[in-house]
Amino acid sequence: MGGRLSLRDISKDFDGFKLTGLTLTVEPGEYLVLVGPTGAGKTLLLETIQGFHGLDGGEILLNEADITQLPQNQRRIAYVPQNPYFPPQNTVKEILEFGADRSSYGSESKMLDGITQMMRLNEYLDRQVVTLSGGEKRKLALARALLQQPLILLLDEPLNNLDTVSKHVLREELATIHRYLDLTVVHVTHDQTEALTLADRIAVVREGSLVTVGTVEQVYYDPVDEYAARFLGYQNMYKVSEIEHGNAYSKVTISGVTLRMSKTPSENQTKIAIHGSEIIIQRKKPKKTGDNLFRSKVIRHVTTGPTAHITVDIGVPLVLTMGRRLYKATKLRVGKM
Repeated sequence: MGGRLSLRDISKDFDGFKLTGLTLTVEPGEYLVLVGPTGAGKTLLLETIQGFHGLDGGEILLNEADITQLPQNQRRIAYVPQNPYFPPQNTVKEILEFGADRSSYGSESKMLDGITQMMRLNEYLDRQVVTLSGGEKRKLALARALLQQPLILLLDEPLNNLDTVSKHVLREELATIHRYLDLTVVHVTHDQTEALTLADRIAVVREGSLVTVGTVEQVYYDPVDEYAARFLGYQNMYKVSEIEHGNAYSKVTISGVTLRMSKTPSENQTKIAIHGSEIIIQRKKPKKTGDNLFRSKVIRHVTTGPTAHITVDIGVPLVLTMGRRLYKATKLRVGKM
C-alpha cells in the first residue's frame, strides 16, 4: 500500500516563478495526474516533493509525519524524471542492482526477478543501456524507481516523446503496476489521454497554483473555469446572455440560440462550455426528437490522425469531434445542410 501525501500551503520562489499556497492530499493507493501547459510549474512541484528544493513556507507530510526537512534518500519517495540518465556502457542488470533497496527485498535474485518480470525486462538484462530505445529506457527508469520500495512514486512526463506503440504499451504497464502494487502515484503530463486513462483524480495547474482538483468526471465534464475548460480541449465557449430556470431543466441563451441544460446554472454564470465529443451530427432528422436538436450547415472540417473536427453553424459556430472514418461515412460536406 502506498503512503498518504499531504502538501500544506507550500510555497517556493524560483527566481521569480512561484509555487504559491499549494494545498493537496493524495490518498494511499491513489493515482493523481497533474495537468497544465508547459511552464505551469508541474515539474518544479514534483522536484519540491522529492526534496530537490527547500520550501519557503508550508509543510510536506507522508503518512502524517513531517518530511519537509528530510533529505531525499530518507523520504521513501521515488522520482522518475522526464529524461533519465544512465551510464551508457552499463547493462540493464547493473543499473537495476545499483538501484535496489536490498534491505526491503531480501535476496538480490528475488528482487530482480519480481520487478523484471512485472516490467517485462527479462530479455534486456544483459544489454547495454546505449542499445536501448527511448521506451525501453523509460521502462528501466521506472523499474529502478520501483526497486527502492517507495511509498510515493513521482512520474514526470513518463510517456513524452515516445512513438505511438511504445506510449500505449507503457501506459498499460503503468496501469498494471499501480493496480498490482497499490502505489500512490503523482504523474505529470500535458496529454489528456494519459490523464483520462490513468487518473483517479486530476489536478489542473496554472502558474504555480492549483486551479481545481477532482475526479475525472468532475474536472473533465464539469470544468471549474474557462482556463481549465480550454486546456481540457473544450473549443466551444459561449457568453450567456439569458438564463431561464425550470424544474426539470434550465434554458440558456447564447447569441440568440437557446439551449436546454439538465444542470442548473448559477445566477452569476457568464459562460458555458460544450465539449465536441458530446455533440452528434447526422444527415437525416431522427424519428425521435429530443432537446437541443438543430438544423445545421457544415462550414469547416479538419482531420488530425483518426479524428475529424467539424465546425457547424446552428446560429452560432459549434465544433464537434468524431472518428475520421465515421465522418467520411456520413457523406457530409462543407456548405451542405
